[in-house]
Amino acid sequence: MVEEIAVEERDQSGEEITYVGGLGEAPKRKRWPFVLLGLIPFVLAATAVVLWNPIRSLGRTAGETIAPYSLTLESGGWSSDQKIATVPITLSLTVANADQRTINGVTWRFTKLDPAWEIVGASSGNTAAQINGNAIFFATVIHPGASATLAVTLRPSKAMDSQIDLTLSPAHGTTPAKVQVSSGTVTSTLSASGKVRNPIESDADARLTALYDPQPSQGSLTVWQIHVANTGPITISGIRLRFPNIPPGLELGVSNQATVLPDGESVQFDATLVPGGQTVLEVGVTPHASGHFLIPVLVYLGNSTQPLVSANGTAPLSIDLTIS
Repeated sequence: MVEEIAVEERDQSGEEITYVGGLGEAPKRKRWPFVLLGLIPFVLAATAVVLWNPIRSLGRTAGETIAPYSLTLESGGWSSDQKIATVPITLSLTVANADQRTINGVTWRFTKLDPAWEIVGASSGNTAAQINGNAIFFATVIHPGASATLAVTLRPSKAMDSQIDLTLSPAHGTTPAKVQVSSGTVTSTLSASGKVRNPIESDADARLTALYDPQPSQGSLTVWQIHVANTGPITISGIRLRFPNIPPGLELGVSNQATVLPDGESVQFDATLVPGGQTVLEVGVTPHASGHFLIPVLVYLGNSTQPLVSANGTAPLSIDLTIS
């Protein structure tokens, strides 16, 4: 305990002045520095949460740059050996993960692609990929030792002689993986021939089926139905049916979708069939004579001057009639 000491003095006027000695109250310390110190751990924790993904991304990117992922190209190629202008075609790559790290998605990036090529679709298995310009992201996960098939469908708008270059990067990264090809060479850029030709007559193809009454009555209208399915790679614009051996006693008649040509044995249809498309062509026939007739049907697709032929070189269809 500190004792107070009283000291008496007199001022010039003779009044007594009393001094009281001892320690006064200690000054109060400011609390805000301690509050700030207490908040520092929370601020650091919040900052770590906010910056964790960017930091992790930077770390992953640095890791990919220093040690790129390794892939093995198991197979690859076009869906057809003929690349035809305006006809979609698919480029597929089957790659295996030769790395010890799991690949969480793959970015397929075209580094050289003529503007005349249009990317119309992409998928891996049954899962569609995300297309962003010349970069395509496949969400498939490839574990070490596992493989996946990546497919991109393109459509060339014109005939051209081009080369296509592409890279494969893990996830959404920009560092290409190292890919070992069948020759044993390791590369980061894969190339494919992009030579495209114009369509020709022989590219058109179709599957044909005839439905008709084999025993029509004389003088009664009967309808021949010709089912056509476009099985070729190009669009069919117009179909012509020719009946070269039709007997004089059969009168051809058609609907408003077709025209009987001046030769009297050909019918022109204005049907347009895209690849995979189907239609039914109807030919009305009125028999005016009795007998048995075997009538071959020649089919011309588009502007072709040569008819379709079956595997044995004959007409793909024939009409077998017995008219009474």
